[in-house]
Amino acid sequence: MARSKKSLKSRPKFKQARRKKDRKMKARKAAWHKRGLGRNKKRRAKRGQRR
Repeated sequence: MARSKKSLKSRPKFKQARRKKDRKMKARKAAWHKRGLGRNKKRRAKRGQRR
């Protein structure tokens, strides 16, 4: 019998996997920000240049 999406969401293993994925994305975003990749190329290039 195929499981419905609703019952899948309430399964602990699925919840665990989803939480892990969220944490991974959060860590990635933090890393991007650390490296200044949260900005576009032009803003990045301008960084540290004073006129």
